[in-house]
Amino acid sequence: MTRPHDVSQLTTAELELARRQLRASLGLITPGSPAHVPIMAHMQAIDAELAGRAGGQQRGEGKRHDSGMPPGPPPPLGPAGRDPGVHEPPRTRGT
Repeated sequence: MTRPHDVSQLTTAELELARRQLRASLGLITPGSPAHVPIMAHMQAIDAELAGRAGGQQRGEGKRHDSGMPPGPPPPLGPAGRDPGVHEPPRTRGT
């Protein structure tokens, strides 16, 4: 039995981030693992919340997009899944 996941208090940006993190977790666990159950339940709760917000916006009733970024997929990461400059030493001039 799984408990309900209340995600209604999260911002759209937080929901999108949580969904990306959960998808990454699914990719790391072995097929058939019992960990799939709570992860999928949480993802379904997030999907339902995002769909409800999108449906309300189409009718003009929903919340304004609150993430500070336009909706859509996240920007692509640099090589090997890294953000450029985050895990690399700073470049020096003349080298």
